[in-house]
Amino acid sequence: MSKNSDKKKFKKPNLFIYWLGCILIIPYLKLRLHTTFDCRELKDIKNPSIVVCTHMSNIDFLLVGAALFPHRPTFIVSNHFMANPKTRWILKLMHIIPKKMFCMDIKTILNIMRAKNSGNIIVIFPEGRLSCFGHTLQVTDGTAELIKKLGVDVYLVTEDGAYKTLPKWGKAGLRSGRIHIAGSKLIDEDELKTLSVDEINNRLDAAICHDDDKVFTDIRYKCKYPAKGLDNILYQCPECLSEFTTVADDTTITCTHCGLKTTLDEKYQLTGGPFKHINEWFLWQEEMLDLDTPLKTDCILGAVGKDGNMDKNAGSGHITMDRENIHFEGVCFDEPLEFTESTYVIKGLPASVGNHFDLYSNKKLYYITPQPEKRQNIKWVIYLDKLTKERKIPRP
Repeated sequence: MSKNSDKKKFKKPNLFIYWLGCILIIPYLKLRLHTTFDCRELKDIKNPSIVVCTHMSNIDFLLVGAALFPHRPTFIVSNHFMANPKTRWILKLMHIIPKKMFCMDIKTILNIMRAKNSGNIIVIFPEGRLSCFGHTLQVTDGTAELIKKLGVDVYLVTEDGAYKTLPKWGKAGLRSGRIHIAGSKLIDEDELKTLSVDEINNRLDAAICHDDDKVFTDIRYKCKYPAKGLDNILYQCPECLSEFTTVADDTTITCTHCGLKTTLDEKYQLTGGPFKHINEWFLWQEEMLDLDTPLKTDCILGAVGKDGNMDKNAGSGHITMDRENIHFEGVCFDEPLEFTESTYVIKGLPASVGNHFDLYSNKKLYYITPQPEKRQNIKWVIYLDKLTKERKIPRP
């Protein structure tokens, strides 16, 4: 094989690290987290192929890797992990495909095509980001077109109970309860040729749509502090409607303005308030949000420095968002910075709950940390999600 051919070939994850990881992780998943597998249809998966997965937990990469073992899949991973030296080295060894989220990224498309032409199994999380509550998000634009272009078998992996095991907002670590991982073929290569992009998108939307509140409702997810961190996503009181007055302790979330107290138990049931589930409260906040009222806040700006690492205090400024645009004005690395991005292009905001949200401008990654109340970031996430949903609904 020529050197040029070697350069064009997209490598698979490091064999030693992948096998060692699975040998250690799979028993832990089964014994400690009570994980069950129904992945018989994945055993004979063809190379190349696509695996689409729900994205409900920070351990989804481990769960999907375990489900596909002994196959070594190529993961598409958010580019922000490559700006962290603690994760960059291992991701390079695993030969992941970095992706700039909600941003035109030709390099990612070319790498995906290289991986497909190299016979790799490519793992895609079509929501484009991790859900911060127990419900999947919409499939990102362009996913169906990409799958149509790749033209290979499409498989599905779902992870029921993964959100309850490690919710994005949680501050109590892993919660032992139950996870069930299922794998199946979603679209055959021959059928894919006959489907339109809209039909593929509808198939994807239906396949990944999942509400973790509706599974394992009688299972306790053992945890000393089940509610800790919940106030990072439930910011509005349903009783007095005040915002950012909720405070979560070990088992309860309380409004400091009116005194409403709601308890979360180990079965993810809410008592003492108007909602029985976290999802109901979260989606109510979205319903209450007025899209005609722009969001505005001062912020700390994070940016990637010359060393390739994210500097979370690279600058500061003021940011606004309305129906049409997101606009920032301030400083970055002691230089003036101003940019405007269309909400028709930036259709979602990945976020670290209670801290910052990610935003790309001119293909550069920025962390936006609202000031003085960091928890505002989830309101920005909900605003843009609601706006994007509204635009997808056909008007009469």
